[in-house]
Amino acid sequence: MRSRFTSIFRQKSKSSLLTVGLTSGLIAGYLFSKYNPIVHADTKTSISIGERKPALPTYSMTEVAKHTTQEKGYWLAYKDGVYDVSPFVENHPGGKQILKTAGKALEACWKIFTIHQIDHVYEILEEYRIGNLPPGEREANEKSQEEVLDLFQYDPERINAKENFFIRSEKPFNAETKPAVLVSSFLTPVDKFYVRNHMHVPFVNINDYKLEIGDQTSTYTLSYDELKEKYQSHTVTSALQCAGNRRAAMNNDQQGSVQGTAWYVGAIGNARWTGVKLRDVLESFDLAKEGTHVQFFGLDCDTSQRCYGASIPLEKALSDDVLIAYQMNDETLSSDHGYPLRILVPGTVGARSVKWVNRIVVSSKESDSHWQKADYKVLPPSIKQPQQVDYDRVPSVQESNVQSAICYPSSNEDGNKVKILSVKPNSDDIKNQKLTIKGYAVSGGGRQIQNVQLSFDHGKTWIQTELEQLTQPYMRAWAWTLWSSHIPLKDLPSEPFDIVCRAMDIHTNSQPDTPMGIWNIRGVMNNSWHKITLQIAESFGEKKKK
Repeated sequence: MRSRFTSIFRQKSKSSLLTVGLTSGLIAGYLFSKYNPIVHADTKTSISIGERKPALPTYSMTEVAKHTTQEKGYWLAYKDGVYDVSPFVENHPGGKQILKTAGKALEACWKIFTIHQIDHVYEILEEYRIGNLPPGEREANEKSQEEVLDLFQYDPERINAKENFFIRSEKPFNAETKPAVLVSSFLTPVDKFYVRNHMHVPFVNINDYKLEIGDQTSTYTLSYDELKEKYQSHTVTSALQCAGNRRAAMNNDQQGSVQGTAWYVGAIGNARWTGVKLRDVLESFDLAKEGTHVQFFGLDCDTSQRCYGASIPLEKALSDDVLIAYQMNDETLSSDHGYPLRILVPGTVGARSVKWVNRIVVSSKESDSHWQKADYKVLPPSIKQPQQVDYDRVPSVQESNVQSAICYPSSNEDGNKVKILSVKPNSDDIKNQKLTIKGYAVSGGGRQIQNVQLSFDHGKTWIQTELEQLTQPYMRAWAWTLWSSHIPLKDLPSEPFDIVCRAMDIHTNSQPDTPMGIWNIRGVMNNSWHKITLQIAESFGEKKKK
């Protein structure tokens, strides 16, 4: 073993800087995006925007309010600035969602959706600048913010969030589990399970709540209690993963940066889900015989009542393990995870497991939701400024692909920012004289993980890891696999070195070595080899000498 690792580590590797991008896109997924995102990790900004420019003409808010049609153009105001965003509305998918702000000031909107307050959005908005507001109108617009209802007022208190998560945005709340926390238990605790919210957490009065189920001609309703009492409960242990997990690693110098929340490796979790089978509910209302898709609608809606939605093929909906879930890890669903009811579609990207579901429709077509039609799709790498026609040509992502990541050793700092991880010995490592490496692996469609391998020489040679798995039926392996490996300390070099991991499922699907061939502007479905660069701390060397 020693000679093998010694020869491997003679080739000194270079670390690569991962750039990260956080685009906006809450309201439409593309709000003020021109497909050239830059690096951001929070909503702080250093860009000066909306300040008065003496060389530009003056337009009052009365004049701005007249520009809300295609014929007159779409204008809006921000601080002292006036903007004509007609080109965005006309040329980009999701652009029409900005129409609700046309003729108005952005302050009220951005008070709620603070995720837009980043340099990238500001820079692009300023390109549409056409004039200034008269003195005094900026102050009037800012005062009107005080009267705006905060849609996020019902978001839950999140205890120890910074301890457990890398927080990607506060409004809406998006947070991924820190790597070491991820692999500390086979079932991810509810309070440590990643949170992906597209909008606010809705307030639900359980006494008034009704779940609507129907098709194009009929609609039926069930209360929360009726659903639980009428149908037999069913429990599934399943991983749930955001389609954008590991998005940040898709950025590269040759192809550029991608759009979306800059997830590292923690937009994933594994839990026990309990609910009723969607199939049982559909069959009870004789809704399982016609249609090709099942659409889901959530209660998380924006100010124009545009609600989050998604759909899955009817064939998948009628399978054994798709749930209308009301428990997670044997506890009532928390508000962040969909209380009172959510859809759980195992083996499928998280975007289809709609939270706070209040309406289910069997249809001959898939959901017309923005998140089905113009997001969560893998576009060809050549398309960097997509329009709606580009999205219409490709199918919506459904099944997850084979995936793995290294979670230990890890840093308490954002993994996107750590170029070289300094490894310090723990008591077990010293006792066993081995460095422990741990991570997770998962595949979509119910395919069990067959193996996970590590390489210390960039893929020239590989070693097998030890797997922790549930025994699951064939093609119903929804839970993730945890893996580990123990490398003798004496075989580790003192200079920085890379470790990469890759997984293979039972259908021999494996991960590509780089994201180059799967690069897409939305940054989804990145399952390339995961790499970390380690630097052995001096204390390791001292221990090895003794």
